[in-house]
Amino acid sequence: MNGNFIDTFRYRFKKNREILNTNFSFIATDFGKIRVFDTKSNKPVIISAPDGPNVIEHHQNLISKLSRDYRVICFEFIGVGLSYPTAKYDYSYTMGSQLIINLMDILNIERATLCFSCSNGFYAIKAAELFPDRIAHLFLSQTPSIHSMVEWTEVNVPKVLRYPVVGQIVNSFSEKKLATVWYKYALPKETNKSSFVDTSIGNLTNGGCFCLSGLVQGLEKESLSKLNVLEVPSTLIWGNKDYTHRKTNNKSILEHLPNCEIIEFENCGHFPELEDTHRYIGLLKENLNR
Repeated sequence: MNGNFIDTFRYRFKKNREILNTNFSFIATDFGKIRVFDTKSNKPVIISAPDGPNVIEHHQNLISKLSRDYRVICFEFIGVGLSYPTAKYDYSYTMGSQLIINLMDILNIERATLCFSCSNGFYAIKAAELFPDRIAHLFLSQTPSIHSMVEWTEVNVPKVLRYPVVGQIVNSFSEKKLATVWYKYALPKETNKSSFVDTSIGNLTNGGCFCLSGLVQGLEKESLSKLNVLEVPSTLIWGNKDYTHRKTNNKSILEHLPNCEIIEFENCGHFPELEDTHRYIGLLKENLNR
């Protein structure tokens, strides 16, 4: 049984917020309308996607700094922020990767570097596997192997969310609580979490979504999938103070990316790209200029 119809119905009559910044837009893809921020330039292209409950606003500082050297396109995957769930989207690796390429086609982007994190990283890897000529580099954060992610889910995601229909219903009443608790464990103890929490809760209050149950159920169906990319260069940034990944072997990503370079950030949690943006950008430039 697929419970995604609950989320589809729940957001069917919601309207996206008015766009107040010309860099924001809502783009109609083959899988649904998604919210996009595009710095619009002729520079090399970087595409990123927030790891929910993060939304584009969490990435504004990163986008601003990257835009000095790159055209940055940041979008919210369906089921996150103001990219509302649709009946067409099932959270599978293939569909997520096709969404990325569909967006590139709509924006007339021939080739791009993908800067994705956690479970979104699997969509990026699948895109590189299916369309290697379109992906210049995979620059991932907190993405382990599929097997390791399954183990992570069993420990860190409430079991009730993994049941179709029931999970979606519970999710609908607990989005804000899920978001708040998530930051408590995903970030180092000494980190002030208020800006992360406030931005996320503000988005949810203003009509945003965090369809964690749909994502988890979709990814569980991919637990036996195979991913392998040799042609596209790859890098994994790993925050060592991510309590949720304290038992995760970051080298497990080599199952899918045998040539991946793994770089650990000792003082970061689940969002190294946001927690130590300066170092992250330095390493990104270094890798892309090779």
